[in-house]
Amino acid sequence: MKRTILYLLFFVSFIQIEAQEKEIISKTTSINTVESKLVVRPFSLKNGRKIRAQIFSYNKKTKIVALRKVDLKIINKELSEFSKEDKQFILEWVNLNKSFTSPKGRRYKEIIEDKYPNNNVFVGATSGFLEATGPISQLLSSEFRYITPANEFKQTHIHPEPGVWNWDFPDGWIEFAEKNNQLVRIHGPISPQCSKWAMNDERKPEELEQNLQEFMTALCRRYNGKKNVVWMDVVNETVNPDGTWKQAMPGITWEVPWEKMGYIKTPATFKHLGDSIPKYIVQAFQIANKEAPDIKLVLNQHLGMEESAWNKVKDMVLYLRSIGLRVDGIGWQAHIKLIKDDPSQWETNSVNTKELSELISWAHQNDLEFHVTENNIHVKPENENKVEEQAPIFSGIVKTLLEHRHTGVVTWNIWSIQNTDHTRARIPKVKIGLWNRQLEPTQSYYEVQKLLENPPVLPNEG
Repeated sequence: MKRTILYLLFFVSFIQIEAQEKEIISKTTSINTVESKLVVRPFSLKNGRKIRAQIFSYNKKTKIVALRKVDLKIINKELSEFSKEDKQFILEWVNLNKSFTSPKGRRYKEIIEDKYPNNNVFVGATSGFLEATGPISQLLSSEFRYITPANEFKQTHIHPEPGVWNWDFPDGWIEFAEKNNQLVRIHGPISPQCSKWAMNDERKPEELEQNLQEFMTALCRRYNGKKNVVWMDVVNETVNPDGTWKQAMPGITWEVPWEKMGYIKTPATFKHLGDSIPKYIVQAFQIANKEAPDIKLVLNQHLGMEESAWNKVKDMVLYLRSIGLRVDGIGWQAHIKLIKDDPSQWETNSVNTKELSELISWAHQNDLEFHVTENNIHVKPENENKVEEQAPIFSGIVKTLLEHRHTGVVTWNIWSIQNTDHTRARIPKVKIGLWNRQLEPTQSYYEVQKLLENPPVLPNEG
């Protein structure tokens, strides 16, 4: 009899545990899509410990994060216990689970398909984290013709050090794009945003070269032939505003450690290169040319319209082509800074618009597509809601692109979908997008929408 009772107690306990597990799974499914490869991930704590889990809930008042481990156990951690990268990941997850206000009028994607059937105008957006559900993902899939994953295709994520490979996140993006009939831009595989292993001051040139070759070869082979992968920003942020090459620097900082690989002599014809070009740039394009014949290859540049920097970029493109390498487009990041005394801030007069227009003309004259790749606006926190200052900047850039729509391909990618704090800035900043923090479309959204619906009339159309 006692044995029977023990068996019954054990059975009841088992049923209760199973019910709790099902409840956990049910609750989690309402937050994340379990079938998504991106739900479970490793989280790094400041004490060096790693936990493989998914976010279960977040309490904004107490800043407590509940993680559901792979064994279905729920553990609670304070937000301050996580690494800087994971803090940002968690906060982005919170944003994903807000509700949003659907804009009036037609979606950008619908307008593009209707008004620009010749595939000469593309509008895309970036998300730093992909989930199969949530308002940001809904906006991403409903509004934009293409998507640009922020960091998941970079060396620091996929192949941060010898023997380490991480494909879940980039593969998840491809699945997301295929599901939503969207195109993909592979962004910045070789860039200053690289792993701590690569930035280690003791790293030898031959180690960096091997890592670059392994990474670029594997990346290109994996995604070449995917019909929705259209562009790749092969190298990113190679030139400083004064026209010098971005270099390796001491310590772990925003640098280009690949520069340690050395330089290749260049002919005097390309005077803006000086007498050489970094070897890593040439190698990255050599590998992309060989292993990714189906993907359009772009050279992406940051900062503003500095003449010395763009002269070097132009000569870089022409040199690469002179040695038989394919370059299909140039990109400008377009992080616009509306901060007093910031030398790189965008002037809201016609000067920078004129320079941008001239740059697009040069690109099209040289059979290059022109891409605005990372457009957002940086402002001081107290100026976040001054939409009347922000909207003309977004619309001014889009208008300039549309004025060149008949001479070549132009693309515009919004980097910040909604307003968020700039977590890496030295001074407090807010990154401005097309939706505010409550995920309501702003004046900026509607001015761009109006432009897409009614593009500028060109002289030969009058």
